[in-house]
Amino acid sequence: MKKLVPDPPVTDLTYQAAKSQATQVMDTLSNIIIQYLDAEAPALRSSLLENMSIQTNQLQALLAHMKAQEAKA
Repeated sequence: MKKLVPDPPVTDLTYQAAKSQATQVMDTLSNIIIQYLDAEAPALRSSLLENMSIQTNQLQALLAHMKAQEAKA
C-alpha cells in the first residue's frame, strides 16, 4: 500500500525543529483519535485508523531522531 504521507526528512532537522514537529504530530494524532471514537461509518473508521498509523509512524521517526540528537550532545 502506498503511503499517503511521506516520512519526514528527519536528517536535516535540529532537535528543536523535531520537537516542534513531534508536538504537532501528537496534536494531529489526538484529534484523529477523537474523530475515530465519534465515527460510526465503517469506511470512515477505517480511513481514520490508517491516518492514525501514518501519524504514529511519523511520530516514531521524529522521536528516534530526537533521541539520536540527544546522544550526540
